[in-house]
Amino acid sequence: MTGRRLRIAQIVTRMDVGGVPDHVMTLARELSQRHDMTVVAGEFNPGHAAELASLGVERIELPLARLPDPLKDLRAMRALRALLKDKRFDVAHTHMSKAALLGVLAARTLVRRPLLVNTAHNLGSLALSHRAARSVFRVYDRVLLGRATDAVIVVSDRIRAQVLALGLVRPDRVTAIPNGIALHRFEVPAARAAAVRSAFDIGAKEVLVVCVARLVWFKGLDTLIDAFALLPADLPADLPADLPAMRLLIVGAGPLQGDLADRAAALGQGGRITFAGERGDVPDILAAADVFVLSSVSEGMPISIIEAMASGLPTVATDVGGVRELVADGETGFVVPARDAAAFAVPLEQLCRDPALRRTLGQAARQHAQAQFGGAAMAARTEEVYARALARAQKAGPE
Repeated sequence: MTGRRLRIAQIVTRMDVGGVPDHVMTLARELSQRHDMTVVAGEFNPGHAAELASLGVERIELPLARLPDPLKDLRAMRALRALLKDKRFDVAHTHMSKAALLGVLAARTLVRRPLLVNTAHNLGSLALSHRAARSVFRVYDRVLLGRATDAVIVVSDRIRAQVLALGLVRPDRVTAIPNGIALHRFEVPAARAAAVRSAFDIGAKEVLVVCVARLVWFKGLDTLIDAFALLPADLPADLPADLPAMRLLIVGAGPLQGDLADRAAALGQGGRITFAGERGDVPDILAAADVFVLSSVSEGMPISIIEAMASGLPTVATDVGGVRELVADGETGFVVPARDAAAFAVPLEQLCRDPALRRTLGQAARQHAQAQFGGAAMAARTEEVYARALARAQKAGPE
């Protein structure tokens, strides 16, 4: 703990739908009880805007663009610099690569600057598969995180070890803090879960498999669709022949939706796979599900898996990022190699055939989430990072 009330800016490229905005909202809920909080972003969805207002958290929109846009980025950097100078924040905590870059450029040009903290939810030097692109991002990450930022938070021990092995950040400047969520949001009444199944025409005995993910390349959804197509059509065997025994509901939006829908249709899965788009009722959808899946080729520590665990679901997920720190293989779900549809299909079929196994693993997953991944613990550990970094800065004196 810092021992005093801080002025904190959470700076994020966008506050729409996804793991990073959910992470920032969790910090806002917890830290605003003890500190003066401001959330700065390029856009806010109405739900986040309303909740921030109810929390008494200031909301500021700046022209932060997700994709490179030199003129817009320059305007955003100048606006962010003016904001940091005017508000005199103690801490500027950035999320997402664009916000991190502009935050560093804005703050480092001030005589009196805030402490710079970045949560690296994922890193290009680890995530990208192309060797040349990975090398470019390695330099970028080393300069931005290792030299320009006062403290770095990564979301899993595995990623911290990789960051240190690459020499990106000094050991005393990087801390692994697992993602946390508001666990109470996933205590859903049975009637709301039943309403979801009815809305999507899911029968009481059908096995509903759910994936919550943005429809982008690194979520590996092509592998998931291929794996689903490998599953026998008669799962589970006690259903009438005219019913689709299993259904896959993909929740999320993104540029690959058309391609993925075409892939599902080409594999004869159009009737079993539904693309639900972005939804504001993810807790209800998870409560209606039987199994959760995530087929990513790159991750930090997926909040979607934590939410599924809190909902009492077994998970099948790929062995990337911090997934093994969430999913205990054979105890709360199954971990399989990335980009391997056949390997993914094996435990998925096992779970679909065995309701007792689903219940056992799901109960263990819920207990693990409740014990390890609450938002209060994540926020408290984040405050400790602030305190240590502020103490270092005071000891070092003016730059």
